[in-house]
Amino acid sequence: VRLSNPSSKPLRYNTLLVGRDAEDFSLSKGNTVTLGPKKQASINVEFTSRFLRPAEAMLLLISKSVGGIHGVTLTFSLKSEVNYIEP
Repeated sequence: VRLSNPSSKPLRYNTLLVGRDAEDFSLSKGNTVTLGPKKQASINVEFTSRFLRPAEAMLLLISKSVGGIHGVTLTFSLKSEVNYIEP
């Protein structure tokens, strides 16, 4: 997930994975994301398959105040698809 901060103030988000298969998804860099002013950042979402069926979850980015500045809450739908299985 690629994020950008067009403002002149830093933004901070707490992340939360929710939904039926949320435990199958994880974030490699922890549960907090900070974006500097006029900067971009990537959030790497990792998936570990337990079943052949598609897995679904939601990634929530909940704004946390930095110097009185709040961003909006962001929501991303996550869906996996298993295309190949190694024995």
